[in-house]
Amino acid sequence: MTILLQVTEQSFSPTTPWERRKFTFVNAAKIVGMRLDGVGGVWIDLSRPGESQHLAQVPDPHEAITFLLTTFAKIAECEERGGSWLIGHDGTQTESIAATRFPPRATEVAGDDLLARAWL
Repeated sequence: MTILLQVTEQSFSPTTPWERRKFTFVNAAKIVGMRLDGVGGVWIDLSRPGESQHLAQVPDPHEAITFLLTTFAKIAECEERGGSWLIGHDGTQTESIAATRFPPRATEVAGDDLLARAWL
């Protein structure tokens, strides 16, 4: 079971268009710490010494803790359900946090039957 969490590859401002932001995914099992920077930044620390990832930059610093806790609630939900998951978000809004199975189960793939068979 692997849960991959989306993080930003570079700093951006809340006004940076979504298309210009760069994201990557980290294995949630490697997370050893979490931090808020006091100005809306949400950070996670990974198992390698000195390795940190910028999870999000929320417009209101008071919402940073909500973003952080909602992300970890989503990780816990995925762990409880089992399997492998991708967790993504827009980097600024708590409401955008969403998880999807990876690879999707055949019963969760809508549309073309050939597409459903490709995932099996």
